[in-house]
Amino acid sequence: MISKKRLVLTSFCICLLLAACQQTGSRKGFYDSPLQPGDEVEVLQTITIPSGLARVYLQHGKTMSYGSTNQYAPFCYFLVRDPLPAEQQIKPGVLVVDSVWLDETSVSLESPVKVAAVGLGFGGDRMPIAYQFHIRLKSQQQAPVTLVCSGAFDMAISAQPIRLPEVREALGDFAEVRVKVPATGQ
Repeated sequence: MISKKRLVLTSFCICLLLAACQQTGSRKGFYDSPLQPGDEVEVLQTITIPSGLARVYLQHGKTMSYGSTNQYAPFCYFLVRDPLPAEQQIKPGVLVVDSVWLDETSVSLESPVKVAAVGLGFGGDRMPIAYQFHIRLKSQQQAPVTLVCSGAFDMAISAQPIRLPEVREALGDFAEVRVKVPATGQ
């Protein structure tokens, strides 16, 4: 049987560990999202998603297709739930960040098996990756939308998540990002 003192001490240690895992809102860690729940993205002009698609890419303040995007520079895209036969629009207004998660995505380079095996034999990881933040946005005026912001594709050792100035640069005049300043002491 566990003593009451040991149970209290164990419970205290578990609570202390869980508290240490909580996000502090500093945005300074390598994997910290540039946007966090409660932040706002104000869409300043209508963003049109072409018919048959569920997303539109933004890079350097311009909308574009996936094929036109430079994957080796930071970019964002607005993602709606489903592609429709007609174009869809994200209307001007304030969208609030509901949740954020980080994902790692990779590009599969097509190379012959022998060449790939040689690369792996010498410790080479030849698949570029990118860290992408999936930022779920909600609004009273329109359906939820996800803003996905990606750092540039690069080798795993060099890849970095997108940062707030890069998000702002990618969105350009289409949207303004407002982040909440964390309370003192965080």
